[in-house]
Amino acid sequence: MAVLTISRDIGSGGLELARRTAELTNFRIADKTVIEHIMREYGFVNFDKSYESAGSFISAEEELTERTLSFLDQVIRAIAKTDDCIIVGRGGFAPLAGFTDVIHVRVTAPYSVRVDRVMRENNISSRAEAEQLVNKKDKARRGFLARYYGLRWEDASPFDLVVDADTFGIEPLAQLLAHTLEDFKRRRKESPSVQDLVVDSILLEVARKKLAEDFETETDF
Repeated sequence: MAVLTISRDIGSGGLELARRTAELTNFRIADKTVIEHIMREYGFVNFDKSYESAGSFISAEEELTERTLSFLDQVIRAIAKTDDCIIVGRGGFAPLAGFTDVIHVRVTAPYSVRVDRVMRENNISSRAEAEQLVNKKDKARRGFLARYYGLRWEDASPFDLVVDADTFGIEPLAQLLAHTLEDFKRRRKESPSVQDLVVDSILLEVARKKLAEDFETETDF
């Protein structure tokens, strides 16, 4: 088995890379929508609000956000244990650090390229508005990692690969990741492995069901 986490700057093409890699490998993909669906299905509904506010909470929100982080970590680990999956964003690399069957990738691109992509993908006509959105998302991600994991967003050390998708291109990178994942699957399992994780059985079943549903929907086309 193998697991890939992809962390990305907004507008970098990281989600597109994840989807293309999933197509090449038949891996299931867990992006923001899937992760939040699992959290809601299991009984937690306020993650997105907490994530976007990370780094600038008022004291009354401390208990909520700490509970959110703990639950998010549980969900990420449950998804990883489902086997052969790609986890996109949500700090997925942090709770899966140190496992020998997980590859951690961070995707970036020049600021101007990211703003251009955000304008196209969100139908934003104003460049100033797109820049504001990029800056807001960047701030949220930096705050989230710094506050809860003590990590700097710019730090490359947690990742096996940090890459500029604009320089190398989505397709070559997807081919590289697909080849690497297939090689990982052929290797003898070494400890620590995500398969050794102890997760709630009901949460694991919810994760498996959602990933399977999305995979079947995508392969029907």
